[in-house]
Amino acid sequence: MGSAVDASAENCSADTRDEVVRPSNVIRDIIGRGRLSELVARRDGPGLAFAAAHAALIAVTGWLTWGALGTAWAVPATIVHGIVIVHLFAPFHESTHYTAFRTRWLNTAAGWVTGLVLMLPPTVFRYQHTAHHRYTQDIERDPQMIPIGERPWGFLYYASAVPYFRGILSGLLRQPFGRLSEAERRDVPSAMHGVVRREARLFWCVYLLLAATTIHFESWLVVQLWLVPRVVGEPLMRVIRMSEHVGCARAPNMLENTRTVFTIAPLRLLAWNMAYHTAHHALPQAPFFRLAALDSLLRDHVVETRDGYVDFVRTHFRRMAQ
Repeated sequence: MGSAVDASAENCSADTRDEVVRPSNVIRDIIGRGRLSELVARRDGPGLAFAAAHAALIAVTGWLTWGALGTAWAVPATIVHGIVIVHLFAPFHESTHYTAFRTRWLNTAAGWVTGLVLMLPPTVFRYQHTAHHRYTQDIERDPQMIPIGERPWGFLYYASAVPYFRGILSGLLRQPFGRLSEAERRDVPSAMHGVVRREARLFWCVYLLLAATTIHFESWLVVQLWLVPRVVGEPLMRVIRMSEHVGCARAPNMLENTRTVFTIAPLRLLAWNMAYHTAHHALPQAPFFRLAALDSLLRDHVVETRDGYVDFVRTHFRRMAQ
């Protein structure tokens, strides 16, 4: 999968060192050398503003859900609250790139908090996401590729979030005992296996504390305002995740193997601009608030774009039917 166009993905660092900016010659020529330093410059302000807004929105939808319990409004309120919660994947993902904030400890803290909510230990995700950027759409090496989504029933099954949650639970049950899957052992350096084990154990400590608190106070709020919304909101996130690469070329060129979706502003902002996914893969070092500008430079060169997620699903099913 090594090519000049793919070289920029090599810099999606999985450790705590600053990444060296070495975009491919193709991407550098498109962007222009003068814009590169501007596009990868990180700041704390935008991340803090987005994080505060996201937290406030969770508080509002959580309050509305709590007030709707016991009424017919509980179902739509729970779904909306769940959609806002699962979009915490956006700051979680951004923090694993160390681009949510300029300050390192803010990225680490954001990764832990959002990872706990989503049940995603950040260390394993960080290393596997690095492999995803390096080997995008390589069915043998991309650990986050979703080939099941290339078949109609497979698409629907994955959109149900059942296989996704099975994977999450499998990891949380295995990793505290140091049992990593074959893919995890391939992508996570052996020196980090102890970190993965300790991280999973700390996650379980938090979850057991929440369970004990729930039992002690005889309250179901943790279930009603976190677990249930977390589950019912995930199918939308699975469709969004499939929209990024499923059906794109199995080629090393990120301008071909990644799709940009031009969705409505509220959903794009809730996802911290990750709908500009081709721009993100072209320059993984670019923080989320630079992606709109980067997309404007790359747009004429992007092979796969869709006008919203409904358009993606409709077009993808038509393509699979051919």
